[in-house]
Amino acid sequence: MADAARHLRLGESGEELAAAFLRKQGLAVVDRRVRFARGELDIVARNGREWVFVEVKTRSSSRMGSAVEAMTRVKSRRMGRAVREYVARHRLHDAPMRCDLVAIDVGTDGKFHISHYPGAIIPD
Repeated sequence: MADAARHLRLGESGEELAAAFLRKQGLAVVDRRVRFARGELDIVARNGREWVFVEVKTRSSSRMGSAVEAMTRVKSRRMGRAVREYVARHRLHDAPMRCDLVAIDVGTDGKFHISHYPGAIIPD
């Protein structure tokens, strides 16, 4: 169970770092950890009029691949379902939007390395 708890703490830390990073980039964080029956959204933000749905991937080592490599087609589909649900519930059908990836890798130096990929995710 210790591994599961450590994994959850790492994910939550990554989301906190990503939210702070996005705010520094000028985005307004609107929602966090939005969960639906068939998917979830880590961060929902606004960049002016544009809605930005953000998936955050955090890796503490490269043993299982980098954070970018953790974004799979299955996860993209799941995110797409969550985006559609969020858009429907908030009546955002005509709003400009994009889906971003924030990848956070913990280096061997213990520092967090953040990469932001605007519009990188094309949900199915």
